[in-house]
Amino acid sequence: MKTTKTILLLIISFFALLIGCSDDDSVDVDSVPEFESLLEEISSLPGQTLTFQGVFSDLAGIETINIKYEDWFLDKTIIKTDSLYTEYVLSYDFLVPAEAELNSVHTIPITIGNSGGVTNTRNVVVTLNQDISSPIVTIDSPANSSTVLIGDGDEITLSFTVTDDELSEVIIESSLVNETIAVTENTYSYSNAFDITSPDTYTFTITASDASGNTTIETVSVNVFNELLFDVMYITDVTTDEALNSDIFGIPFATAASEVVGEDGYVFKAKYYAPEANTEVRFLPQKTSFAPYAFGANPDVAGELALGTDATVNPIVLPEIGYYEVTMDLNAQAYAITPYTPTDDVYDQVYILGRGVFTEDSSTCISNVDGSNQCWHFNSGQPFEADSNSPYLWTIDVTVDDQPDDEGENGFILNANPSGWSPFWRVDNADDPEATVPGGGANYVFPDSALGGEYTFIFDTHLNRISAIPR
Repeated sequence: MKTTKTILLLIISFFALLIGCSDDDSVDVDSVPEFESLLEEISSLPGQTLTFQGVFSDLAGIETINIKYEDWFLDKTIIKTDSLYTEYVLSYDFLVPAEAELNSVHTIPITIGNSGGVTNTRNVVVTLNQDISSPIVTIDSPANSSTVLIGDGDEITLSFTVTDDELSEVIIESSLVNETIAVTENTYSYSNAFDITSPDTYTFTITASDASGNTTIETVSVNVFNELLFDVMYITDVTTDEALNSDIFGIPFATAASEVVGEDGYVFKAKYYAPEANTEVRFLPQKTSFAPYAFGANPDVAGELALGTDATVNPIVLPEIGYYEVTMDLNAQAYAITPYTPTDDVYDQVYILGRGVFTEDSSTCISNVDGSNQCWHFNSGQPFEADSNSPYLWTIDVTVDDQPDDEGENGFILNANPSGWSPFWRVDNADDPEATVPGGGANYVFPDSALGGEYTFIFDTHLNRISAIPR
């Protein structure tokens, strides 16, 4: 009996072992992993990050995804053995080598495998020709913020040109016109004249798009009046439209409009420093051009205001070096100049602080105390040079560029204390500064177009005026 039991036990153990071994064997897989979707064409650039994207599926489970391209030392394998993915969503970022050739084409295989070792491969074609440049919109007329009078018709002529490697669409929006224009050329020019019958401010918004989806938006506004009066007025000593527009900010200088009833729109007052004897200035009601109106002096009648249409109008002359109050009155067609002496505080030294501002000696990110990296700090301020004729006037030559090995915004503020923040100045408008604000204002951040340029900064602590002029 004992022998029989032993034999039965051995038989049962044998079958248990047989069943156990059968359970350990891998299940046969007859499915093939599928590419449900795959971004098969990618446009990028050397040094840019591209993203491989796709959705893969397999009932047996996606186990591996391999992206391999030896030319770029790319061999990425994603292994998923911890859980069964019957569907897998791929989003893998890769930095294209900076030394890769522009406009070159690269075929990169993506191989997916399931739990049974079955694989499937598809190719992604990467072309290094991505268009990241936005269209350029050049507005020829009207001058922004210009003023025109209602006359016999065609008071406003909108004229502009758009350029890009592959334009797609131009949209023009205003109360006068709304047009959407499909464009296939590299250059598109537009011109249209408008008959205006109602005084108002008319704004045109121009949106240009290219085939890659890059977009540029430009706006231009025109003030239309029944008579000659203005919302704003500027004063300047430059004589060309180029000089009005080549600065980063500060030219021309804003004036103060009279708030007296009956004078608003007609009387403007400017405080101005004449850096040399016989400095010539003109008034402009538009910021970027001498047209269509420029005001100066009648050379034959003292104190009489002259109206011109460009920079050839005779200037108002400030006879001596120093500060003046210059007033113009459109009603009376007159101007007046009055010299004065400021009485506000004089500073021993002023400094420029920030990031991305370089002088011959140092950077506004290098501490004057210990040489460490310290952007946007009074310890790293670079000193202006005092003017020999005015204790309020300061000048510094700088190069504006991106700060290396440091992340942040390139910009500046001003102060007069190497050991603390006060006193300090920031700008009145971070987008388009016209003045400095003592103890307040907003930080100014340089536009990308200013980076790499060399400029002279001129700061007047009495007038609270800052300008940045190419040198």
